[in-house]
Amino acid sequence: MITAECKPQPPSEPPDEARACHHNFWWVPFDEVPRHMHRCVYGVPYVQLDDATGGQLLVTRHGWRLWEHVDPANWYFRRQYSRRGRRLSEGSGAVYGVPSAVRSDRSIKLIVKFSRMAQDVPLNVSVRFPVDVPQHVLDEAAFNDPFQEFGALEALRNSRFGPGNLKIRTKRPLAIYSPGRRFDPWQLGRKEDRFRRHARQLARDQATREPGTPPFEISIERQYIYLFHWIAGENAESLLKAGVLSDDETAQLVGQVVDDLAAKGFRVLDTKPNHVILRRRPNGELLTRDGRLSYALVDFELLQPTEEYRRWRENSANAGASTATSTQARRASECV
Repeated sequence: MITAECKPQPPSEPPDEARACHHNFWWVPFDEVPRHMHRCVYGVPYVQLDDATGGQLLVTRHGWRLWEHVDPANWYFRRQYSRRGRRLSEGSGAVYGVPSAVRSDRSIKLIVKFSRMAQDVPLNVSVRFPVDVPQHVLDEAAFNDPFQEFGALEALRNSRFGPGNLKIRTKRPLAIYSPGRRFDPWQLGRKEDRFRRHARQLARDQATREPGTPPFEISIERQYIYLFHWIAGENAESLLKAGVLSDDETAQLVGQVVDDLAAKGFRVLDTKPNHVILRRRPNGELLTRDGRLSYALVDFELLQPTEEYRRWRENSANAGASTATSTQARRASECV
């Protein structure tokens, strides 16, 4: 998929100094990009753009509207994410807040996050698990791979399960970038048995892809980097430390988040105050809606659907048709 204008760089040129070449299709509306460049993974439609360094950029509909901002030339190459950005201290992953380098009428900030797919889940995560999570779920806890995470996140954002008037705000998933450089799995902290689980799940998902389209695969040797739209505000942990929230109010807020997620058919295995973003009014008071604190969520490495949601989804897909037919129809509707 390297276009005629995007010739591979000579081996002597370091990949991090090479420029991407994603500009050829940015002006085309998402749905009008040639079909061979479209991918559908876990129900999320992407356009895949391969660059001159061997990198793969998969852009969601959200990201396509911000094409200049998600181009790796404007946040990744020459480690711009760390040189211009700031590493976020909350949590144990590599996450950066990066102001956009693009000069435009719409200034945005990006979240750049390196995937921890197939790595061991830190043991201290278990102490924050909701008490109603089945033990087998805790035993099998694993970080989502990037495409699982985007798939679960978009399913949560668009969930018709549960109360129709409940909407959970989240950061928007823009793109996933996989640089061309290859690594030994140990260099990325990956365990081969864990990765095989991801590969099997993806193969099952791709088995129901649209006929005539190539299957999408992930590699244990490649990095995967998420790109999200920044959500302005302050996390509940910092507000607790600043005395804006009390211990009881923080605990009540986290409980509210857990209950809201469950009502929409999801759970996050490590729900924490620093994953919950609140905003203030001009007078300093926290923003509320319908008598409750208005919040947004920002971490989804351990987001997963509940058993109730899975059953509802399966029943919805199978209603009035055979399993095979309804699965194809569902995927066709999700990825057009």
